[in-house]
Amino acid sequence: MNQIPSSLSANRRSVYIAVAAMCMVATFPGRTHGLGLITESILQDLALDRTIYGYYNLWATLIGALFCIPIGSMLDRSGCRKVLSTVLLGLGISVICMSMVQSKLLFFICLVLTRGFGQSALSVASITLISKYFPKSKLGYSMGIYSVLTSVFFMLAFWAMGAALENISPWTIGFTGNDIVLPAWRIAWCGLGLILLFVCVPTVLFCVRSRHTIQGEEKESGQENSVEPDGIPFARAIRTPSFWIFGLSISFFGLVSSGIGLNNEDILSERGFDVKMYHFLMILPLPFGLLSNLAIGYLARYVRITYLLIFSLFFTGLAKFLFPFIQTPAQVYAYTIVLAVAGGGLSVLFFIAWAHIFGQRDVGKIQGVAQMMSVFASALGPIFFAYSKEWTNSYTLAFYISGVLTILFAVSACFIKTEKTMNDER
Repeated sequence: MNQIPSSLSANRRSVYIAVAAMCMVATFPGRTHGLGLITESILQDLALDRTIYGYYNLWATLIGALFCIPIGSMLDRSGCRKVLSTVLLGLGISVICMSMVQSKLLFFICLVLTRGFGQSALSVASITLISKYFPKSKLGYSMGIYSVLTSVFFMLAFWAMGAALENISPWTIGFTGNDIVLPAWRIAWCGLGLILLFVCVPTVLFCVRSRHTIQGEEKESGQENSVEPDGIPFARAIRTPSFWIFGLSISFFGLVSSGIGLNNEDILSERGFDVKMYHFLMILPLPFGLLSNLAIGYLARYVRITYLLIFSLFFTGLAKFLFPFIQTPAQVYAYTIVLAVAGGGLSVLFFIAWAHIFGQRDVGKIQGVAQMMSVFASALGPIFFAYSKEWTNSYTLAFYISGVLTILFAVSACFIKTEKTMNDER
């Protein structure tokens, strides 16, 4: 049987990593930071109360998280190519519809669909594209590169959308004697939906194959689906301590990160730092996070990922617990760098853990449940920090609780079965 040279396989792997990163960045309109760019415009255009809008986002996020469950099953059954293109199609239509709605009810429906297709379903599908197509020996480093590309692409997406919102002038359309004014956010959001439909969907259809794995030497089409991926079945995987410790600990990290991210200016002000420090700390962690993505991805090939999880969780918990004692700029810089390194490691571990531990058989379903947990947690993070501020007039309690719980997660990770034991069970 003819085989494709391994050099071509390497090129295709690079393409798949780039496509997966593109798909993750395509979740931009369904994420809090993406919607944050148009929040003020939406409030003004739709005459929405800020508190009501907050509840809209909370419930849209929680309902949208449920999209993770069916999408995982679809990925395992139908493959990434069909599912990715379908989800991108749904997201693109939802974004375009959001740019046109005038009523609050229709806006909420579009917000649910955007959150569901974007933040939830497309995130699962993007990660699964790497998990399904890459052998375990290349999974860690591939996910590290994927994480770096995703971060870079997100920065470009934020810059491009910010520039569009600043430079696009409202359009005035005459219609039966009445002028309709389209504000900049509607034009930019509609353009984003068109990019999803006419750039992202064709890219996936053109670049992604239907088969599940790319080995060092690939077989020609015609035998692509002859080998079933191995691994632990979904029902057994979600009953293991490994799944719950990885899933809950990293989801809790996301909970705390979302709470800090939304309130960080006020958190730093409480410690005596001004808005300049807040703006600087938005830039400072970027290179350290990217380096951590690559390092953890590379080390995952040689070091048990449970050890990497313990390391990342311990230093994350320690940094959070010690934050209320920070008094100097040097201390806040050190805190930010430690969180960037540990957080970058946890992000990569969340991407690689499921296929690495449980194999590729039902990795879509497994990652779907894990992603749903993560989305639920991120939705609750701002509430957790808000109650700390309301009850104690300080964020200190939230940092103490999150620090202690994160360290306890690190301790619990010491009891996860080793990869060798998990492999013996397959």
